[in-house]
Amino acid sequence: MFVKAKNGGARAIVKFKSMIGLTFHGADLSGADFTGCDMRHCNLGGANFLNAVFYGCDLKGANLAKGNFSRADFRGADLTGADLTDADLTKADMRMGAKIISQNIVTHEKVESLDGTTIFKGADLENVNMSDARAAQVDLSQTNLTNARMANIDLSQANLENANMTHVDLTAANLESSRMAGVVLTGATLTDTKMEGASMEYVLTDKAQGKVFDYSEEEDSPLVQTLKSHSLWIQFEGKGGGKRADLSGYDMRNITDLARYVLTAVKAEDAIFQGMALLSAQMQSGDFNRSDFRDVKFIEADLRASNFVGAKMSRANLSNANLSPLYFQGDKSIVTDLTDVDLSFSDLSGCNLQNAILVRANLQGANLSNADLRGCDLTDANLENTNMNKTKKSD
Repeated sequence: MFVKAKNGGARAIVKFKSMIGLTFHGADLSGADFTGCDMRHCNLGGANFLNAVFYGCDLKGANLAKGNFSRADFRGADLTGADLTDADLTKADMRMGAKIISQNIVTHEKVESLDGTTIFKGADLENVNMSDARAAQVDLSQTNLTNARMANIDLSQANLENANMTHVDLTAANLESSRMAGVVLTGATLTDTKMEGASMEYVLTDKAQGKVFDYSEEEDSPLVQTLKSHSLWIQFEGKGGGKRADLSGYDMRNITDLARYVLTAVKAEDAIFQGMALLSAQMQSGDFNRSDFRDVKFIEADLRASNFVGAKMSRANLSNANLSPLYFQGDKSIVTDLTDVDLSFSDLSGCNLQNAILVRANLQGANLSNADLRGCDLTDANLENTNMNKTKKSD
């Protein structure tokens, strides 16, 4: 009745309540006030929350996909790892909010909210509309902002480190003094964008970072020749011709069909593969230390016994990939080494990680559901908000 402006209607005010996992899919809660609520893993997808208040809410892992959140108040909210694909956040308020102090209705003890920072870290914001939003000082680090509309947004002093902003529209946006180290800006529209004082270290743009192959599928193409020689080297085990392919330091993003080639035992350290499709790729026994695999699709890829020490693999899709050991005669085996790898907010569902080395790996917000972790070394790994549902573990 309130939404329809009828007599007797009243605004829904639900403050400081535990609402974990509730479903509001498709509902119309325009103007509702959820200040300070715990809404972790709630389903708000496809719903109408025009002008709604989520001030200081905990929305970690919530589903907000395709919802209308235009003019909504997200100040001080935590949306770490939330799904906002195709959501409408036009003119939403994401600025820092003051700390809220409420009272526990049972014990009457004071309960403090978040520290005031609005956090979208690791959220999926693909195709989101954030035009004209107020987002000064917001934390958008590690987010997927592919194809986002962010014209006229205020992102001054925001944290955008390592975000994927491929094809984002930042027309007339304010990014002054923002933190943009490691951001992917391939195909971005930066017309009249204000970027004074922004830190831009290691930003990926359309311009190649490092060496590149002048690639074609012709037989005399340098890459084709390199990989043919590599195949001979594998065939004769390095003793009868050919040469091991060394792609170290190359920016491979212009090779759109790399997965069609056999990449077994290839060396590609400090290389860039960001955003590439490597579905079902044959990449066993390779050396990929410190390479950039952010946003790469590794679905069902064979990565057994490869080295990914210090690699960047955040937001990568490794569902059903094989990272188990390779076994040889005489009971010899070589395991996959993922020491110091960044796999934050990646999809490792159904992945075979038997005996893999994940020492100091960053698995924050990663999906490891149904993964095989038997024999894994997870010493000092970051497992904050990691989904470990139905994982196989050693006794």
